[in-house]
Amino acid sequence: MGDHSVRAEYETLQAVRVHEPGFEALLGAIDPAPNHFARAFSLRTAKGEHRTIVETLESAGVDVHHLHEDVGDELDAFLRGAIETDPSGPHPPTREELVDNVAASSTYEQLQAILLGPTIGRTSDDPVGDALPDDPATSASTFRVERPISNVYFQRDCQIVGDRGPILPRPATATRERELPLVEAAWHGVGAEFAHRTSPSETLEGGDFLPAGEFALLGVSALKNGEEYVLRSSYDGGRELLDAGAVGYEEFGLVRPPLSADERLAERHDTSSRLLHLDGWLNIAAEGLAVAREPLLEAATVELFVREGDGYERRGSETLAALLERHDYEVIDAPYPERWATNFLTVDDGKVIAIYETDDGTYSPENNRTIERLKAEGVEVLPDGEGLDPEQLTNGGGGIHCMTSPIRRG
Repeated sequence: MGDHSVRAEYETLQAVRVHEPGFEALLGAIDPAPNHFARAFSLRTAKGEHRTIVETLESAGVDVHHLHEDVGDELDAFLRGAIETDPSGPHPPTREELVDNVAASSTYEQLQAILLGPTIGRTSDDPVGDALPDDPATSASTFRVERPISNVYFQRDCQIVGDRGPILPRPATATRERELPLVEAAWHGVGAEFAHRTSPSETLEGGDFLPAGEFALLGVSALKNGEEYVLRSSYDGGRELLDAGAVGYEEFGLVRPPLSADERLAERHDTSSRLLHLDGWLNIAAEGLAVAREPLLEAATVELFVREGDGYERRGSETLAALLERHDYEVIDAPYPERWATNFLTVDDGKVIAIYETDDGTYSPENNRTIERLKAEGVEVLPDGEGLDPEQLTNGGGGIHCMTSPIRRG
């Protein structure tokens, strides 16, 4: 394994990458659905919640990388490609002066400008018409932002890290795909090379990947009326990853999400689907201990591949429940109404940062059966034995697992 690799979700998280949401997330929250957010949220509160997550990670001994820091030397080139000038008005600015002005800001603020990709121009602001023709102070700035890269604080989905190094996936939506050049630059910034790049014809997202030492799992297309139904990661994208030699786990399982079982559970509990990514219904808290929506495990089929020489051979299929049992995993059943029960982040074997469910902002054992079961099994829940309540951040549609990308475990 290299310096930038992950063999198992339960191994010590040594380094992680995050991005504190900025103005790009606010613009996305104003119009949530097209930006793939669950609902509107307060950016100011979300930023504070994100800093609490970072503080919790650092207190656990994790080296926290921020996206703008890892992109580093390439920020200037991204700025020059992101900022446009509108020459139609009076005293139009040049791209060079705009980039120079932004370059005087912090690297975090420079990244904000890149994520917004503004087009900047000027219009007349002279009510009497006697302004000097070469005086830009008599103009007003115009800013146009057409397609902000709004989801980037959910770092997980645009990168995968396996036992042979980072993998550049291809998200299923155009909004997320625009993040990839920044992700690539961030990995180059820490001196890593990709073990694999997903082809333009397939999709792959990091929330579908779950490594567990001798084996790893990848959520792929469901089967609907005998046809491939891609939620986020495609079956062929998973096969491509195996064929490319991007991972070296002894066993690799392509997990078919159980659509019918999920629909029945969602209807029974009057809630949303849990199947968008694998981490919405399965995660690993310690070696031999998983947290899952148990009815979905029984209904999910896993296509098995076993290492043979330099490649993989298909070895049939079994249910996900049977696979975990075969690998001696105990499973804690996560009640369906507990939205973020499986979207915790394991920072060490038997140590997790979790999200608790709350009605009034305080922790109650009755509403958090999963966390209570974890503690009963000897798992340390950070912080304070309860976890966190990042209510505004999760309104974006993801939990702590979604908001973090491992750089190195071991």
